[in-house]
Amino acid sequence: MELEELKQNWNIMEERLGRLEMDQRQQLNNKVVSKVKKVQDRVLRRFTIVVICLPFFCWYIVHNQMCDFSMSTWVLLFLFVAVIIVRQFTWMLLLRKIDCLKMTVREVCLAESRFRMSFKVGIAVSVLCAVPLLASMIWDMSQMGDRYILIGAWTGLVVGTLIGIRLFLKAWSGIKELKEAITDLQ
Repeated sequence: MELEELKQNWNIMEERLGRLEMDQRQQLNNKVVSKVKKVQDRVLRRFTIVVICLPFFCWYIVHNQMCDFSMSTWVLLFLFVAVIIVRQFTWMLLLRKIDCLKMTVREVCLAESRFRMSFKVGIAVSVLCAVPLLASMIWDMSQMGDRYILIGAWTGLVVGTLIGIRLFLKAWSGIKELKEAITDLQ
């Protein structure tokens, strides 16, 4: 009699434990999905800003003939914009491939690792494209003869660098949170 009760209680406990494990697994999956969605929203927001603002900015400069940039500066600018668009598009595609519900934990870890590597490479390539562009722009501005344009360019460079570092650190913290959430799945 007592043995039957113990077996019955054991089965009930196993069932509860199984449900708790399933609930915990579901919560972890929801956490990963939430982190992926957060990073996707951030990437999409920046992609939208690049696609909307940069062409308008270029049109405004050309239309008002504010600055007489050299052809090399324009080529470097369009190369930089193309690199940024490709980078953002690649990130969006890689983030879409991270799906906990359809993939094993190993596949999710590999997809996240690919995205993280792409993030690092994308930032490095963007910086490598930005340096010659900025040098060319500042060189062109120095040839214009107005020192206030040059002061404005250097001030913009310093402020832009600080904003860029802040945005990078914020994005990197989101990627680290995603990695930690995926690590919790294991």
